[in-house]
Amino acid sequence: MDLQLTGRTAVVLAASRGLGYATAHALASEGARVVLASRDAEAVREAAERIEAETGAETLGVAADITRSGDIEALIDAAVARFGAIDSLVTNAGGPPPGRFDDFTDADWQGAFELNLLSAVRTIRAALPHLRASDAPR
Repeated sequence: MDLQLTGRTAVVLAASRGLGYATAHALASEGARVVLASRDAEAVREAAERIEAETGAETLGVAADITRSGDIEALIDAAVARFGAIDSLVTNAGGPPPGRFDDFTDADWQGAFELNLLSAVRTIRAALPHLRASDAPR
């Protein structure tokens, strides 16, 4: 199946392992250039190198804590500097630690809110001008 991703640039959050990694790998397998983001600099570098070796796609691993606006801006800037555009964005994030509802403090809930909702809002906001400028099929 041709998803028309060849030559397109995708940014995938939380991509050094798990669902983010699998998504980045699948996009690369379809011909996309992929920017992987993760808080762990070594893990994201290794993940990008592994995907590039297995798929032949161009990749870039960027260390970014997506709960920090400055890291998000730096991620988007790095993607555009390397590939000139952003055509798609996958807002993925790790979940809160497992536990029972009544075991979580307000700080735990706030952290989950920052990670799972506000990180997506902030990343979309930062990437939106580039996504709007993309000529990728919608």
